[in-house]
Amino acid sequence: MSIEEVNVNKEMPALSKKNVDGIILVLSCQKHKNTRLKEFSLSKTSYNNWEVIYVIGDLFLKENYILEGNLLYLRCEDSYLHLLKKLVIAIKCVKEIFNIKEGILRCGDDLIINENNLIKFIKSKKFDYWGQSCFKKGYKCVDKNSLKNLKNDPFMTFYYNKHKEDFLNPHHGMLNMNVTTLSKYTYRPNIYGAAGVIFYLSNKACDIIVRHMENINFNILSYDKFTKSYPYTIEDCGISFVMYYNDIEYTDGQFFYDTPHDNTIAKHTNKYK
Repeated sequence: MSIEEVNVNKEMPALSKKNVDGIILVLSCQKHKNTRLKEFSLSKTSYNNWEVIYVIGDLFLKENYILEGNLLYLRCEDSYLHLLKKLVIAIKCVKEIFNIKEGILRCGDDLIINENNLIKFIKSKKFDYWGQSCFKKGYKCVDKNSLKNLKNDPFMTFYYNKHKEDFLNPHHGMLNMNVTTLSKYTYRPNIYGAAGVIFYLSNKACDIIVRHMENINFNILSYDKFTKSYPYTIEDCGISFVMYYNDIEYTDGQFFYDTPHDNTIAKHTNKYK
């Protein structure tokens, strides 16, 4: 069963909302629950009224989500391919659970966080879409038509060639897929923004990405008629596309991860890949 067959817009259970300044959202999966997530370096569940929420997908969850302490289970595919979908559904859920003043800091589960620098970031002025590019420079989408410049990106086919066992995991919702099938969805806009390791989205940016994905029923294999491509199969590329398509600029900051900057927030370990 694929989550595309489930009505993700079903009304969520009524909850008393907690007021927070922001959410530190750590995306993980069942595969890494007892490795990466267990070893994750944050020592607290809240920093300066920023709540830490860990996210795992469970395709067969009866409810849309279950929050157990700081662990959020989503009714969603738990696969690498569906990471963008997991992120956006997680954003949708935490915005229903919390009154969020600022936005969300999206983190991978294989980071070593410098907690002092994390607090500095939390206290700083922020931008709508803010992160660190792999290319060590900023990027501005001056004209939406530039989104029509495409590239054939085999990233996902390379990944699944090395992890074919993932197709057989029922929680991944990919039982009817294979590498050949994925190869049909490799053309995407030739753009970049924040690397998926760690980046920030304001409330405004969060509302835009949720609304955009709702409009395509959270289908990461959706064909985009404007660009004539498949922008959603790689999470950080999909985020960049949605932001640029909706006139949200990317702000580059070379201090989010793996830099000698005094304020670097995290080290990317990339363990247990």
